[in-house]
Amino acid sequence: MKRTYWTLGLLFALSLFMTMSCSGEDPIKAKRIAIENGTYKPDPNKPDPNKPDPNKPDTVPTPEPNPLGDMKTHEITFTFDEWASPRAGAPYRMPVEKALPKLVAGEPYWESASNMGAALAGKVKSEDFPIHPLTKGRTGQALEAMTIKGMKFGNMGGHIIAGALYNGQFNKDHMIKKPLESTLFGQPVFAIPLSIKGYYQWLPGMNLVDGKKKNKEIEGQDEATIACVFYDISQDDSYLNGKNLYTAPRILAKVQLHPKPTKDGAWTSFEARLDIVNEAAYKQIDLQKGKYRMVLIFSSSARGDEFIGAIGSRLRIDDFVVTLGIPNKK
Repeated sequence: MKRTYWTLGLLFALSLFMTMSCSGEDPIKAKRIAIENGTYKPDPNKPDPNKPDPNKPDTVPTPEPNPLGDMKTHEITFTFDEWASPRAGAPYRMPVEKALPKLVAGEPYWESASNMGAALAGKVKSEDFPIHPLTKGRTGQALEAMTIKGMKFGNMGGHIIAGALYNGQFNKDHMIKKPLESTLFGQPVFAIPLSIKGYYQWLPGMNLVDGKKKNKEIEGQDEATIACVFYDISQDDSYLNGKNLYTAPRILAKVQLHPKPTKDGAWTSFEARLDIVNEAAYKQIDLQKGKYRMVLIFSSSARGDEFIGAIGSRLRIDDFVVTLGIPNKK
């Protein structure tokens, strides 16, 4: 008798399961249909497997260890709060660094061939120059690099001038015949550049043009550049210039960023480590015996050296920080 009741119960359970399946009450099937119809509402008491558990820390990729081992780090901050005329009679202003630490050197620290070109083109107001202060920065003033209309002088240049601020010098003797070699990139550094960070706004101009073809419109969108290059001058103390800034064999490490467009006024943070270019040479760095330069550059048009860019492109930078490292003595 008991066996009969047990058999009847099993048959009833199987019948109920089949009825639920046939009537569409299968919970798995019902969930799938609800998701497809956009009516699915997850149970708030059950964890969502597609979302990270807030009680578990995020996994952050561990950076590759530096070939030179552990380092003592120092942060150098450039606020772009102070601006002044770089020389008597100059109609524009440039950033002024009044108290740089001994790990970096150079006076004046910043240079801009863009502003010199704009001065030749007849610009007279500070705010019309490719490099000028942004009065309302993220904190205090900020840097604004801007691509403007230019003027062609014989075989020199094109009909646009891309705003580019860099640390280094300018060789006016090459400005007419060898303009790319007139930019002397880099200032002495007595530590190893490891990373850069800061805040930017990137407002690209409407139309990309070729300044060598009377600003003829070409396909594509303008790009800005934020870069840092670290190179050796122990055996050759010549400067990197517009022809070899990113390709010279003496380069030990570099980083080159092309930020994404932002809204006007929307300060966006960035951070990036320098990539080692030549590890064998990098391992031979000797801050006591060797000599090195660091290049920092901000440009409103990445292809400005080709006189290609979009008129009106604006790159704004504030609270820019370079992290330098000094290897711990073993």
